[in-house]
Amino acid sequence: MTVCLTGRVANLRSIGRLLALAALLLTGMTLVGAASAQPRYAIIDMHMHAEPADAYGPPPQTVCAPYGEWPARDPGKPIGTYLDAFSGHPACAHPVRSERTDAAIRDASLAQLRKHNMLAVLSGPEDRVADWTARAEGRILPAIGDVWPLPSVAQLRAAHRAGHLKVIGEITAQYDGVPPNDPALEPYYTLAEELDIPVGVHVGPGPPGIAYFAAPKMRLRDARATALEDVLVRHPRLRLYVMHAGWPFADDMIALLYAHPQVYVDTGIIDYAFPRAEFHAYLKRLVDAGFARRIMFGSDQMIWPAAIDTAIEGITSAPFLTPAQKRDILHDNAARFLRIEG
Repeated sequence: MTVCLTGRVANLRSIGRLLALAALLLTGMTLVGAASAQPRYAIIDMHMHAEPADAYGPPPQTVCAPYGEWPARDPGKPIGTYLDAFSGHPACAHPVRSERTDAAIRDASLAQLRKHNMLAVLSGPEDRVADWTARAEGRILPAIGDVWPLPSVAQLRAAHRAGHLKVIGEITAQYDGVPPNDPALEPYYTLAEELDIPVGVHVGPGPPGIAYFAAPKMRLRDARATALEDVLVRHPRLRLYVMHAGWPFADDMIALLYAHPQVYVDTGIIDYAFPRAEFHAYLKRLVDAGFARRIMFGSDQMIWPAAIDTAIEGITSAPFLTPAQKRDILHDNAARFLRIEG
């Protein structure tokens, strides 16, 4: 009996040691898993462009980051007079000059990604985006857009097979007078839903006065986010984000976010070019309405890489955002939307 009890006690002790060892191993595995789940990037930029240096006229061009007030145009003078006041020699506290060559814009933009530990959704022609991506050390998600009409569905499908298409956008049809619910866009929404890739749609502003010098068909009536409602109902699995957060029509944007919980927005250009008080007021309107977890950072970097600094500061300086909300906007919301990094 004694020998039998001793053996049982020894066995129990052995089992206990094995269980303790297993628990220790599981704890270690959990810690390793938690460590490996830490985000690689500090910021995700949902709205960056790969554009040539002369995209907006002979370089260098200047943008105010931000504008303190928008310049007024005298319609009795040539449009060039207004453009000089807007982007030639604007009067502002923080002017940012563009780079002079395509390579300089690319390299300065990639330097910003490294500086801020960023991942960026980069849109533009397939070949230019591929060139940037090859030099970006894994910091770019390639997108195709910025032109209307877009490449054909067959071309986009081939780009996706080649690994050159992770996002469709920026869809800029609005500049050509094509609203976001136009039937011409249906094949692209269908493709994005089929491939399960996000689509970013320009809904909002262009440069002030653009109808008089670059986009005669551009109309603000096409800038209301609620125009996307039928699109969302027709494509219930579509991952869609509204660029520029639908500015200036906050009520429409809030209505769409409320009615369609899958929709997100980005803060492109309004976070660096717009008067800071206006951007913060608009952002607070969306946050106060309960949508802080569906707002994503977007720089809308075009040919002014240094403006990214101002765009980030537009989020970090917002006094009404908690630290958690700032992290959500700068990284976590986009990570969730893109289904990356946890």
